[in-house]
Amino acid sequence: MSALEEKIIGLIQEEKYDEAFVVYDTLLNGDLTKYPTLFKNATGFDYYYDYLQSNGSVNSQFSIFVQQVDIRRALHVGNMSYVTDDQVEESLRADFVKSVAPWISELLSYYRVLTYNGQLDIIIAYPLTVNYLRHLNFSAADEYRSAKRYEWIVDGSIAGYVKEAGNLTEVLVRNSGHMVPVDQPEWALDLISKFVRNLPLH
Repeated sequence: MSALEEKIIGLIQEEKYDEAFVVYDTLLNGDLTKYPTLFKNATGFDYYYDYLQSNGSVNSQFSIFVQQVDIRRALHVGNMSYVTDDQVEESLRADFVKSVAPWISELLSYYRVLTYNGQLDIIIAYPLTVNYLRHLNFSAADEYRSAKRYEWIVDGSIAGYVKEAGNLTEVLVRNSGHMVPVDQPEWALDLISKFVRNLPLH
């Protein structure tokens, strides 16, 4: 795998972002290839959203939900048809591997930012997010690196762990994969509700 990683890094450094995504796709996503990904060959898993599930579909339940008349009305989408994200992903291929770290660093100077990861997420694993956040250049960067991690409790259960520094709030959500609101809806509601209302998580 290191040869493919080096190839992706090289393509990014050459600003060949679309090509870098295509190589990345052979490692994990498999959306652009008819062949099994390296992830599939190494694990036997098709599903890269949760370590505990070898296969699954997030969109099936979501698609049914968003097509209900009352939900469509609440979302103000009228009679627009719901389609999966394939077209969006295709349009954003070149952007997928570009860093937005400078933008996030700038935003943290003015706005509160919440990042959260499911503990069991494969495609955007928590340790990778922590590494990314540790390398951001913002006013509370040193404070973040040494910040204490606190338990986040919901209805007497440890829902996850929280670190805060300046405008940054970083959360690890327990017993959840990539789709936190699907895997832990009550905890996701608590997290997002408290964050937008500027209420403490610990």
